[in-house]
Amino acid sequence: MITFKAVNSPERAEQLRVLRNECAFAMTRDTGLIGPNRQRRFFEEKIAPGIIEGFLAFDGQEPVAYGLLVPDDEGRVWSSTGVKAERRGEGLGRAVTVENARRAHARGVPIWAEVRRDNAGQQRICAQVGYRLVSSLVREGFVVDVFRCDRLAPEYAA
Repeated sequence: MITFKAVNSPERAEQLRVLRNECAFAMTRDTGLIGPNRQRRFFEEKIAPGIIEGFLAFDGQEPVAYGLLVPDDEGRVWSSTGVKAERRGEGLGRAVTVENARRAHARGVPIWAEVRRDNAGQQRICAQVGYRLVSSLVREGFVVDVFRCDRLAPEYAA
């Protein structure tokens, strides 16, 4: 059974870092690997004070996916998600995408996402769960689609 737990300690922040680094290749902005010191600062400066909300999806005691809600200077909340490499294709990407949207909607705001056009799995998830395409851009040679979710599709609404 999958459970969601807050990134509320340096240990969980480290688990988040490991998962995020497995997914860095598909990111739309910072695709570099994150080291332990940078992650510790990120936890202390962004997650611990509540600026960024983070959670891990656990299968028993194993962290298998993550979600982050990242606000920008314009008041939008952006989704960042990732799934452990060997667990992809099991529905975990959909689970954390939906959980991220539910958490944003509980705050009374839509959730935004940037998804590379060549990331077919996440493109499909966004379309299925209720995101709508807002615009597209090219960044570092990749087409990136910008999505917004105001309301989850009925089958995913809590």
